[in-house]
Amino acid sequence: MRNWTRWLVPIAGLLCFALAAPSTARAGTDVDDVVSALGLTAEPADYVVLVDTSGSMQADGRYASVRRELATLVKGLSAQDRVSLLTFDTSVSPRFRGVVGKNAAAVLADLPARAAGEHTDIGAAISAGLTELERADTRRLAALILITDGKLDAPGSKYARATSSAWKELKSRAAALGAGHQVAAYAVSLMASTDAGLLKKVLPQATEVSAAEVGDRFAEVGSDLVRLQAAQALKSELSQPIMVNWQGDLGAALADGSPTGITLEFVSPYPHVPVELSHLAVQAPPGLQVALAGLPEKVRLDPNGHATVPATATVTGSAGPAATVGLTATVTSTWAEVLTGDLGLEFAPSLQGTAAVAAAPITLPPALLPAVAVVAAGLAAAVVLFLLVRVLVTPSLSGLLTIRRQGRHLADIVLDGRRMRLAAPDAVADLAGLGGSVAGSRRGGKGQRAVRVNLRFGATSARGVLRDGSSISLGELDVEYTSGRRRILDKIGLPRPDAAGPVGPLANSPDAASLSPVSP
Repeated sequence: MRNWTRWLVPIAGLLCFALAAPSTARAGTDVDDVVSALGLTAEPADYVVLVDTSGSMQADGRYASVRRELATLVKGLSAQDRVSLLTFDTSVSPRFRGVVGKNAAAVLADLPARAAGEHTDIGAAISAGLTELERADTRRLAALILITDGKLDAPGSKYARATSSAWKELKSRAAALGAGHQVAAYAVSLMASTDAGLLKKVLPQATEVSAAEVGDRFAEVGSDLVRLQAAQALKSELSQPIMVNWQGDLGAALADGSPTGITLEFVSPYPHVPVELSHLAVQAPPGLQVALAGLPEKVRLDPNGHATVPATATVTGSAGPAATVGLTATVTSTWAEVLTGDLGLEFAPSLQGTAAVAAAPITLPPALLPAVAVVAAGLAAAVVLFLLVRVLVTPSLSGLLTIRRQGRHLADIVLDGRRMRLAAPDAVADLAGLGGSVAGSRRGGKGQRAVRVNLRFGATSARGVLRDGSSISLGELDVEYTSGRRRILDKIGLPRPDAAGPVGPLANSPDAASLSPVSP
């Protein structure tokens, strides 16, 4: 394909461009500037042309006009461009496929002299055009051109109804082409009402060209292909956010309650597109206010450029445990009109990058410090008093807990202190899994020792108050409490009172029922 800028001169033509109307003269950047900045050069392309040769094309000299305009189109192509020329009516007929070379007239040599077909199978024509583009040697850039003056008229064809599954299959084939090719498509209507627009069912990006527009936009086909190159090159580039790096401690500004100097670094991710930021504003969570003083009205970023902006931050309010602030801005570019208008791209850059704001420590006015000290001293005294009372109320432990299984003695646990955690003696494997606690109790009655136990053994637990000489069942185990005094009396041979279970006041207390094992 020859240098595409040559085709901007007004010449008679057949087609309009696919992506946008021709660029009008305007100040600033135009398509030529963008193409030049991207370093794009013309490259060979494939042109697939589908010409209606049904009998109606003979009326009013339409077919002769098409032949003349096609000759002009071919002459504008590069010698390396390839053309696939097909005609369609009741069926599709290939007329030429090959590079233009030095003899452009050969491309059209096999066109029929007259259009004499009976029907107009537009679907079959589009299918044949897609087949040409699906060839393994198809170039990356391609144009598909459909020219007709009639309605879909294809009796017996699988494309006879535009709602058929065959048309859906055409759309799927076209979508698959988009993975490796940039295709500009044109639906040229030589009459006011035709079905050329059915091409848009298959290639949604297709541009519909009316008969009145044909002569004015012929030269734009080549430039459209270059625009497709440019759009593809810039699409992924524009999806990246502009980075903002914050330097400075906003948490310190909140804690001190005074302005703090910070630095903002803006980094452009765009290798080609220049941008300008204005209306910079802080985005903070509810309850936190951040004001930046000293920001410029505009920040300009050249391609792959960065800019450092000093500012003064004032932070007030309340910051949560993970509070962050960001920045918003209006982003414009001298390329914006070309990007959105000529290339059909979306230009809506965002800013990315936040700064953490640590919560400020709680500080008290000096006048409140004496009162706080008094309250703290009172709380400390209350804690000490509580611990002292607990020690005095809880009697000291003495004696043994004797553990038996079905009358067989397993172990004696010596009690000491006021509270103990229980654990199985290391030497008694049968008691593995024994645990719980024991504490002195004043519930034994006048002159009698007692302990409060909370015991676990495997899946069984038991709790209650044991008087001197009484026991509690813990699954297969019996746990008996014997006080130190009782042990001395036993040694000198004095008889025990009946200690088979709780007696006296304890027998009628809630603790009496709690001597039974408690299932988990």
